[in-house]
Amino acid sequence: MKNSELKEYVNSFPDDAPVSIICANPRKRKLYKLENVIWVTDQGQPLILIDIGKESDMDAEMISACEEDEKSADDLEGQMQIEDFPEVMP
Repeated sequence: MKNSELKEYVNSFPDDAPVSIICANPRKRKLYKLENVIWVTDQGQPLILIDIGKESDMDAEMISACEEDEKSADDLEGQMQIEDFPEVMP
């Protein structure tokens, strides 16, 4: 994402709208506690460091939402998953 794209996205919301950060692994149905968000200001580009903590399972409602999103994504012609590129897998 480019800085201009981030600005355009954020500017589509009212100035007083809250910002939410969710750390998750939807495929594994896991959530991660958000410990801290740090804005790194000395790198010459926008940089956000997110410190995550304890892992937990998603609840039934979140799992259902993930399944719906995956079903929709699987129906897109030409859709790729990161598993399609083993060379970049952790």
